[in-house]
Parts: sequence; C-alpha cells; structure tokens
Amino acid sequence: MASPPTVLVTGVGAVIGYGILRSLRAGDEVVRLVGMDTHEDAYGRLLADAFEEAVPAADPGYVAFIRRLVPTHGIDLIIPGIEQDLYALWRHRDQVPARIVLNNDRCLELSQSKLETFRFFSRLGARFVIPTLSGCSYVESVARLGLPFVLKPDFSYAGKGMAIIRSARDFDCAVGGLGGRRFVCQRLVGTDDDEYTVSVFGDGRGGYADAIVLRRRLSPEGATAKAVYADAEDAITEAVDAICRELEPVGPTNIQLRKEAGRAYLLEINPRISSACSIRTLMGYNEPAMCVRYYLWGELPEPARKRGGRVTRFIDDGLIDG
Repeated sequence: MASPPTVLVTGVGAVIGYGILRSLRAGDEVVRLVGMDTHEDAYGRLLADAFEEAVPAADPGYVAFIRRLVPTHGIDLIIPGIEQDLYALWRHRDQVPARIVLNNDRCLELSQSKLETFRFFSRLGARFVIPTLSGCSYVESVARLGLPFVLKPDFSYAGKGMAIIRSARDFDCAVGGLGGRRFVCQRLVGTDDDEYTVSVFGDGRGGYADAIVLRRRLSPEGATAKAVYADAEDAITEAVDAICRELEPVGPTNIQLRKEAGRAYLLEINPRISSACSIRTLMGYNEPAMCVRYYLWGELPEPARKRGGRVTRFIDDGLIDG
C-alpha cells in the first residue's frame, strides 16, 4: 500500500496556515502534514505530524532551507500559508524539488500592485474597477474622488496600512505611516456590510471548477472575523466571471469585492488560499483538499455541496509544552 503524500504548510502560526492544516485534516484524503513557522511556539505545530522552525522568507538562506526540508520529510506538495512564503517560493520555484501550490504568473504579478490591477482592467473597459489614483496630492484626490476616500499601500494584504481619509490631517498621517512606500487613493465604495470574499478554484482556461461566496466582516488584524454564506448574485457572478476570463487563474484564487447600488467593484485579487479558508471548509468548500488532488494528481474538483449559515471566529488556546 502506497504511503500517503506529505504536505508542507508554511506560516502555521497564522490563521491561514493553521486553517490549511485543519482543512487538510478534515478532508477525505489521508495526508502527512509538516508545518513550518518562524516562531517555534506556533499554534500550528499542534496540528501537524512534524514541525520545523523556519528562516524568514526574506533571509538569503530561505531557498536552501526549503531544499533541505523536502528530502528530510519526503515532501510532495508545498502550500504557502502566508504572502511572504508565496512570493519567495514563486520567485525560486525552479530551485524547489517539490510541487508548489502556485497560481499563474499574471495573477501573481498583478497581485503585487493595486495600481497595475486597476490599469489592467481599465484598459479592458471593465465596469467593476474602482477609480484609483497614484502620486496625487490630498487636494487633487478630493477633487477627483470626493470625501471620504481610501488610501492604501500599492502592495498590501489583509487591509494593512489602509486608511479612510476625511481630512488633510488624515492624509498626512497615513502617508507618513507608510514610510515612503508607494500608495494609491481610491473612491470609497459601499459600506462594511457590502463586502464579499469570493473563492474560486481556477481551471487555468478562464473558468473555475468550483466557487463559494461569503459576505464578511474583517477583524482589526485584517482577517475575516465573521462570515455569512451568500448566494451568487448576478452582479457578483458577472464580475468574477469577467475577472477569470481575463486572468485564467489556476487553483485557489480569492477575489474581494464590494457592492454599491447593485453593482460589484473589485477591491483586490489574492492568488492563493485566503484567511477565510477554514470558514469555507466548515461550509463544505475545502480548498486545501482540492489542492492535494489537483496539484499532485491533476484532478480538478467537482462542485462541492455547500452548507449555508454564519460563522464567527473566537480566540482559543493551545498548550505547546506539557
């Protein structure tokens, strides 16, 4: 009898990383799990069969560390659990002797710039783009976007660095807090009650094998704190279908949208499993399990039977030693 595949999950001290581990445990496939994190007391070590204290993705020795890990644990598949690992593994994918859950180059490149994402879809005349400015002063931003408007780093995730601008003082404080990083300003669309996170499993040909739509509330850390299963309304479906036709995503892809006056607007595209992974698994949509079947055996998932309802997250404790 063949031994089960071994899956390495990175960043298992973060909600995405240990959410991936939990989802793999809940899946139908029997897998051996290895977790890694830069913190030796990461919660995810309690959920994995083996754990390795990692070097940071920005460390010059990162690739060598991964290359040592693969034969040591017999790793078949790597699932990045945090952004830093995702981009490091993408850049050095030819040097890693294991399969990696990666999207296509276009999705990964665009995900690094909100401005370039805006420009890409604007050139196509997409109706879902949010007016986006770069290099503009407070006065010009107000003139073109109105008040309030949103200021955010050009490359960020989980809402990090985002600010709602209502005054010149807000603008100056937000820009100063970015430490010289490039930022964009966008029109404020909808409200917190109008935000959706859509997960699709891209087939690489402009379509997707399965999808799930959640209406969500974010925690102060930027991860989904509460989510409600939502039917795929026409405005959401039209935007998601158009995005997928153009980008042809491969595997797990997260599309964040807001609705306003019956129209969907694109906030950002994350070419990976997102922080709502474990919430989706509770609702019957298990992305990590899909990844094992697709990236190891080339099997696209069949549409899963979803369970409606609401999910709320809470703080729990894990005894690491003892």
